[in-house]
Amino acid sequence: MMAVRDKQFFVGSETLQHGRQTGAALIIVLGLVSVMSVTAVVVFDMFVMFVRKTTNSQIVSQAREYALAGEILGAKRAGAVIKANELFGVSDAINDTDNGLKVDMPIDGGRIKGALKENTNCFNLSTLVSKLPNGSYVANVTAMQQFSNLLQAMGIGKTEAASLTAALTDWQDSDTRPLPMGAESAAYNRLDPPYRTSDSRLVSIKDLRLIRDFSVDLIDALTPLVCIDPLDTQTVLNINTLQPHHSVLVKALLGDAVTIQQASQLIASRPRGGYDHNRRFWQMK
Repeated sequence: MMAVRDKQFFVGSETLQHGRQTGAALIIVLGLVSVMSVTAVVVFDMFVMFVRKTTNSQIVSQAREYALAGEILGAKRAGAVIKANELFGVSDAINDTDNGLKVDMPIDGGRIKGALKENTNCFNLSTLVSKLPNGSYVANVTAMQQFSNLLQAMGIGKTEAASLTAALTDWQDSDTRPLPMGAESAAYNRLDPPYRTSDSRLVSIKDLRLIRDFSVDLIDALTPLVCIDPLDTQTVLNINTLQPHHSVLVKALLGDAVTIQQASQLIASRPRGGYDHNRRFWQMK
């Protein structure tokens, strides 16, 4: 009887062990299924990201091609405008918003519309500093006076104009010493949140929002009159394409040599075909 009991006990233990092994195997299988499920989800997410990245890359590439096509079309239109000088004058052709400026190009599912704009008739904010051979930037006194003239021609007081000009110049020059009425990094470090001056030329007109006392209203008023071109060392105006609202730019460059009224008259009295030489412009003055 003892042998039988021992055998029964042995058989029971074997059965128990077999059950444990089966349970362990089931847990392992479930674990593998879980890992495989997670792996499948990760692979699927990576595939979705790849598809999106590829699609976005194609969209960007297509947009770039559209932009290049628009540039070519714009260049052809500009050439046609210049040739139109033989018929009715450069100034009239470029300022003809119904014909000369518009660029319209059909694309799949829509159209691209643009316009040609005279790129020189603006005050270049990059000229407020000059670049030295060592790569650093220093204040350009002549350009500072011109920008101050522009602000005053827009109706801003002389003292405020000087302060705005100094702050904008300090933002771009490389040193840490503020100009009279200017503002270097120390002035902005006290703000919340604090930040530093760029110590390099502006990248965008929007950068003006970071500079002391440049309000949204002032930036909106300046936007049609200013531009940024780090490659140009001075502001140059095309007297044959100036519009009436550009009289403040003429005043900015000529300073006390002309009044706003005289600058407006110089633009209004321009010959239909434009001035054939700078001397003609000064003679009109």
